[in-house]
Amino acid sequence: MLDVRRLQIFLAVAEEGSVTAAAQRLYLTQSAVSQQVQALERELDVQLLRRVARGVRLTPAGAALAGHARDLFGRLTTVEEEIRSFAGGSREIRLGAFASAGVELLPQALRAFRAERPDVRVLLNSVHADDPQAGLRDGLFQSVLTWEYDFSPQAAGRALVQWHLPDDPLRAVLPLGHPLAGRDEIPLAELADERWVVRAHRAPYAEAYETMCAAAGFTPAVAFRTDDYQSLQGLVAAGMGVSIAPALSLLPHREDIAVVRLAAPAPARRVTALTLTDPGAGTPLRELLEILGDTARSLLAAG
Repeated sequence: MLDVRRLQIFLAVAEEGSVTAAAQRLYLTQSAVSQQVQALERELDVQLLRRVARGVRLTPAGAALAGHARDLFGRLTTVEEEIRSFAGGSREIRLGAFASAGVELLPQALRAFRAERPDVRVLLNSVHADDPQAGLRDGLFQSVLTWEYDFSPQAAGRALVQWHLPDDPLRAVLPLGHPLAGRDEIPLAELADERWVVRAHRAPYAEAYETMCAAAGFTPAVAFRTDDYQSLQGLVAAGMGVSIAPALSLLPHREDIAVVRLAAPAPARRVTALTLTDPGAGTPLRELLEILGDTARSLLAAG
C-alpha cells in the first residue's frame, strides 16, 4: 500500500514544480523531500519526475499519480468529516481567510452561523493572498476564503471547488473636506492629479494600485504605502492623500473620511471560498459558505 505521507510530499513537488518550493511549503529539508520522492519511485518502479533547468517536470506516470493523489486527499477529507459527524459533542470547521475579511464580513457571518449551528465550532486562521491554497492542500483547512483582483485573476488548482461570493468593488477614499467627497460616484481618472496613499500588497499584486490607475490613464503619485486598510483610512483622514480600497474593508469606516463609489468600469476584488471537494447540501461547511455569501450581499447593499 502506498505511504500517504510520501504521496503528500510527491504531490507538493508536483504542484510547486520544484523540490525547493515543496520543501519550503512542507517545512522539510530539500534532501528529505528528494529522498521521499525517490523512495516512492522505487516502490512503484517507475520514474515520476524529470529534473529540468528550473525545477522538475512530471512524467506521464507522475501526472497520472498527481491527479489520483488530489482526488484521494479530497476523499480522505470527506471521509474524516463524515466520521466525525457521528461523534458526540461539537464538530469543527477549519477556515482560512484573508485578513480584511475579519473587519466585518467574518464577524457578522460567524455570529449568524453560531446562532444556526451552536454544535459546530469554527477555527479561523489568517492566510496570505500570495498562496492561499497551500493550507488547503496540506489539510490545515477545510475551506479557504481568498480574493483576487478582477483585472488579474489567479488560476486556482483544477482539483479545487470554487464557491464564489459577491464581488467586492473598490471605493474612492477621500478626506472629508475634499471637493469630490459629496459626489455619489466619481470616475477614477478624476483622481489623477492627487497624492496617493496605497495599500502595500505582496506578489502577485505588488503593483496593483499602479495597474488600476494605469487602466484609468494615469500613474499615481504615491506619497505613502501602508500595510493595512485601517492605517490607510487614518492617513487619508489626515490629508496625506486619496486612495481606493475594497468596500468590505471599509465597513465601518472612520467618520472623518468620505467613501464614494467609483464610476464604471470600476475595479473589484473577486472573493472565493475554495474547498477540496463540493460540500454537500445540509453540511455545516455548506451552511457556513451560504451564510458568508448572504452576509457579503447584505453588507455591500448597505454600504
